[in-house]
Amino acid sequence: MSEPECLYKNWALFDPLPVGVVVLDREYRVHFWNRCIAEWTAIPPAAIMGTDFFERFKNLDRHRYRARIDQVFSGGPAAFFSSQFHPHFIPSRLGNGALRVQTTSVVPVQDGDRFLAMIVIEDVTDLVGQVRAYREMKTIAEKELEERTKTQEALHIANAKLNMVSDITRHDILTQITVISGYLYLLDEILPDDPVLKHYVHKIQNASKIIEKFLVMTREYDQFGVKAPVWQDVTSEVHKAAGMILTGSIRIEINTGALEVFADPMFEKVIYNLIKNAYFHGKKVTKIHVDFIEQDTHGVLTIEDDGAGVPPEQKQKIFEKGFGINIGLGLFLSREILTLTGITIQETGMPGSGARFELMIPKAMYRLPKVSAV
Repeated sequence: MSEPECLYKNWALFDPLPVGVVVLDREYRVHFWNRCIAEWTAIPPAAIMGTDFFERFKNLDRHRYRARIDQVFSGGPAAFFSSQFHPHFIPSRLGNGALRVQTTSVVPVQDGDRFLAMIVIEDVTDLVGQVRAYREMKTIAEKELEERTKTQEALHIANAKLNMVSDITRHDILTQITVISGYLYLLDEILPDDPVLKHYVHKIQNASKIIEKFLVMTREYDQFGVKAPVWQDVTSEVHKAAGMILTGSIRIEINTGALEVFADPMFEKVIYNLIKNAYFHGKKVTKIHVDFIEQDTHGVLTIEDDGAGVPPEQKQKIFEKGFGINIGLGLFLSREILTLTGITIQETGMPGSGARFELMIPKAMYRLPKVSAV
């Protein structure tokens, strides 16, 4: 039995491994060629055992390969050939014709009084493909993010310019409304005491006042959705609104803990509008209660009073633009502000027992930070 045949039997333990294993002696003769590398290259062991390795693979017959493998025969450190710089150490093709991407290690293995070089080749084609795909997706995502950022910046600038134009226009219109109101006042004073003429003058005066109120309210709407949502402390916002609206005759109770809501910065306007609604429309309100409960898919923030309540036929209409005794955006604006972060609002109180506004907040849009014990 020849030496290569004998060594092949000694190395047979490495035959079933799912990596290519090749063993060379100092003369670069092939002493072992396992089943995996044989399948990759379509070279059976019998056709390569005992032959010159570099004669078969001339792409490796270069100083950069020989010098690093030579050190292994002296018991030196292992040599490593990465998939990035040496992806096709022993060229082998996949079923689609593409070359297999490889990572190769050459390690010293002592056999008696000599060292042999064991070449271990791992197929990393799938891994490299995944990394490349990830990098491509990352590049695409970064480009999309960059484009989105540019678009957002452009929209921000456009909104700022539109708001400036809107503010200037609103100011000019209000100035003209003031002039019209002045002339109407003078006209009312000098007109003959004719009921018909007086009636129409008063109609024009009322229309002017309504236009003026609409213009004032549009200042609030200009801020709608301009800034990014932020976390806001509910208790602080309720106290702030109550301090601006309520008198000492109305008691406010807050049972929301350290609740924070992720909403448009105008969320404070929502709280203000709901407190104001109870104060002005509740009729003999003595208490406003603010509570919060968690449910399976969302949390419910409630603001309720013990006033007159809302008639059934008005429960939906109160959220329509311009509805109510006072002309303005009111609850309509509140609903629009909340929708920016997926929060919905409804009125569920019992007529005669008080109004009850429920804000349904998605799980991701609220949090209850733990308060440290003193």
